[in-house]
Amino acid sequence: MILKKMPLPLILALLAVIMAGCIKNGNPTGNNWSDVRPITITDTLDMIAGYSFAGSGQIMGTESTLLCGNYEGIESVAFMRFTGLPEQGSFHIPSSYQDSTWLALTLTRRSPAQRYPVNISVYKLNQSWAADSTGAIQDANLSLISSSVFTLPDTILTSGTEVKIPIPVAEIENWRSEADTLGFTLALKTEAYSWAEMMSLETGRGPQLRFLYRNDDEQNTDDSEYEQRPTRDSYRVDTDVAPLLTDRWIVSNISPSRIFMHFGIDNTWFQDMQGNVMDSLSRRRTTINQARLILHVKSNPYYGANTTYKFRADRLNDSLDISLPMEIEDSRLATGILTEQLVRGDSLVVDITPILQAYSSGDKIPYGIVIRSLQEMLNYGKIELWHFEGAPADKRPKLRLTYTPPFL
Repeated sequence: MILKKMPLPLILALLAVIMAGCIKNGNPTGNNWSDVRPITITDTLDMIAGYSFAGSGQIMGTESTLLCGNYEGIESVAFMRFTGLPEQGSFHIPSSYQDSTWLALTLTRRSPAQRYPVNISVYKLNQSWAADSTGAIQDANLSLISSSVFTLPDTILTSGTEVKIPIPVAEIENWRSEADTLGFTLALKTEAYSWAEMMSLETGRGPQLRFLYRNDDEQNTDDSEYEQRPTRDSYRVDTDVAPLLTDRWIVSNISPSRIFMHFGIDNTWFQDMQGNVMDSLSRRRTTINQARLILHVKSNPYYGANTTYKFRADRLNDSLDISLPMEIEDSRLATGILTEQLVRGDSLVVDITPILQAYSSGDKIPYGIVIRSLQEMLNYGKIELWHFEGAPADKRPKLRLTYTPPFL
């Protein structure tokens, strides 16, 4: 009521006085009513332990990529099952139509072209199978049907490159098998030292079988066309479990490998605006704006200028006997956040912001973290990082930390 009786100029003057009292000298923006600003530090980590161990990724049958390769002791075989073909014995394909009888694939990656070509052979599978249990498929049930290998192009577009692999006419005319009378399953293998990745049916651009044929009817000379994508596709990976490595850090997809690391938390990282090391109460009230591990690349045969890595750092929930390296189950981990970036130069970063916030606040005890790829069993991605033991000084793991001290 009093304000309603005051003249407008007097009200404005009163508000100006109030606002002036809320703003400190040298801080005209008045944010937080203080001079507090985010602080960024980069420091080499005091490592306690670290090793590589096998991941637990599995083929689910719904992957967006099909793998086919024979590389570094790891073989992958792609499978695709087609249905709805014309009834065997009721049609034929004129021999002159061989050029229009093919299997189309959309390639997304291939092994480096400097040394070895990627030569693909096509097989027919005489076995029933499920997309999520391809490990049960036996090589004894595969029959080679391609008369020669098909060589993939050296260059693959980032948007995908389509190739058409000839399928022998006679094999399509006799497509049925004893174990699968309703479907025609093709399998793809490569020669040694090579691999290829291609789109699966999940992408809408998966494999496609196409051929022209004529029904065995003397009155019918018109061509019919079969052009369909598979009703099921997947792949099998034959490899040993990734080894436990106490002096190497390897993140791998096709033979899943993860990294465990444990480092000390240095309380001197956390200082106020005057450069004083914070006490435990102030550290608990500090906001972690961003915390990133900086890890240096030792070997990177896969992640190029246009290929991002997808890593996640998970926090270990309980204590671990670091003198006895072991595989760490997912049930012992608290899920972190995704880091999806390109490898730039000789280093990469992994976001551990929520982990550092939990440590600095005192809510969680630092037992260590696990770095894993979110593309396990999805591609041939592999990268080795410098292990802290034996790494040059400029290649040791670092932390880049941005935090805001408490303002009250």
